[in-house]
Amino acid sequence: MASPSTKLKVHIIRAEGLQHMNHFTGDHPYVCCKIKQADGEGETKAETKPVTEGDTLNPTWEETLELESWQPGATLEFIILDKGLLGSKTEGKALLPSEFFNPNGFQGMLAIIGLPDAKLSVEVQIVGAQDGEPSPEQDPGLATSDAEAKENVAVPQRLAVSILQAHGLKHMNNFTGEKPYVTCEVKHLDPLAKTTQVETKPVAEGDTLNPFWGETHDVEPWYEGESLEFTVYDEGLVASKTEGKVLLPSDLFFPQGFSGMVAISGLPHALLHVIVRPLGPSSDASSKKKKKKVKVSKKSKQCC
Repeated sequence: MASPSTKLKVHIIRAEGLQHMNHFTGDHPYVCCKIKQADGEGETKAETKPVTEGDTLNPTWEETLELESWQPGATLEFIILDKGLLGSKTEGKALLPSEFFNPNGFQGMLAIIGLPDAKLSVEVQIVGAQDGEPSPEQDPGLATSDAEAKENVAVPQRLAVSILQAHGLKHMNNFTGEKPYVTCEVKHLDPLAKTTQVETKPVAEGDTLNPFWGETHDVEPWYEGESLEFTVYDEGLVASKTEGKVLLPSDLFFPQGFSGMVAISGLPHALLHVIVRPLGPSSDASSKKKKKKVKVSKKSKQCC
């Protein structure tokens, strides 16, 4: 478990699609980043300098903040504010659960809750102890060296697939309201293989055209060379309607993993934010290997 002195480096890059908040003094947007501890106790925060020149509705900060006392399970909350003469007004917020940046870091766009089509670009890195030691925890299941990957070409693998959020969906159910959800299916090379698929819960509240799921699923079995297909649906009273699809080829996430926004086919300007992490051989593959080793040892005893 990480020590209380674990440090994060949070790089606030830019925002897109902010709104006018101060019509008389002009907009001076800045970002406050907070660590929301899982136990609800304590709060560590840091903030950028306000942007006062240039395009303040699409501001660029390029500023790195250092946050200490982070622990696994603590979420990062980004609050976008506009500094005025008498005080600051809140534009919107974005959340980044710890599982999206621990242990491999994060770089991507986050939807700003409360501002349709607005996004915040950030990068998060786990530094470690205050003396600059490497990252405190390494996931023992994360996938492995090139030599091991080659050895496991025909071995079923396990993936951690995180479905974070979508931007720019369209109205599908005019009477019942939108309830978008996402499925992720492994496109098996073997046509006789059983379907491998996971599914998020529908988002029924908030901004359902820019929904946030924040879910992580284990996907297995998966074999090298197999693509992942993400389908965005809208749940209705009778059946679900398809919003669009994303196909992610295996060479984009294996063996190094993938984190980013991908275009949703069939929806102009719509994006889906996903993270895919290879976790090594599946449990079935491990048990088969163990059985094989037992057989060899018995045979060697009989021979000798």
